[in-house]
Amino acid sequence: MSPAAISTTWGTVLAFIGSLGAVSVGWLLHEFSDFFKLRREDKRAVGRALAELLEVRARLQVMPTVMEEIRKKIPIAPHDEAVLRQVFDNFIPGVEEVQLRYNQAIDGMAGRLPLLAFRLRAKDAVTPLLRQLRPLVVNDSQAVAILGKVEDELLRLTLPQFDALALELASLHGWATWWRARAKLKEPRQCRKSLRVSSLT
Repeated sequence: MSPAAISTTWGTVLAFIGSLGAVSVGWLLHEFSDFFKLRREDKRAVGRALAELLEVRARLQVMPTVMEEIRKKIPIAPHDEAVLRQVFDNFIPGVEEVQLRYNQAIDGMAGRLPLLAFRLRAKDAVTPLLRQLRPLVVNDSQAVAILGKVEDELLRLTLPQFDALALELASLHGWATWWRARAKLKEPRQCRKSLRVSSLT
């Protein structure tokens, strides 16, 4: 084979390798772009789920916190407490909207994190269930006597589950979010300004 033919052959090979390399680089860049796009979308979905979970958690704490504040100021009989729980329950708006947003947030992450989404399901059902239960027991003296204790015990048992799920979501979102969420979950229970009872006495 003549030197010219060899040069032509090598030129063709090098051109092919160059074209293949360009295609490979383009494919890799496209894959990296899709990967980081999915990561951004996943992060948004996880962040939204975390925000809604914390909202559900905060609403679950409202009633026991309000009743605790009232007990500090005035003695209250079990029947009166049950009635007050029902009255204050009517002042807490947007329960259905919170449920809708919570479930939409879980749906947004279920495709990528199905097992975590499964564990998050129905965590928003406690507050609506109690709202339906309270009117049914007001006229039952025995049920009224234990309703408050049941609600407080339910909060004590469910809060650790909420906290664990919140920290898991926060860690998926990023270490900074995990750190802030950890500090937030350690804060003592407080009434929201719109629900403070200091003006009642």
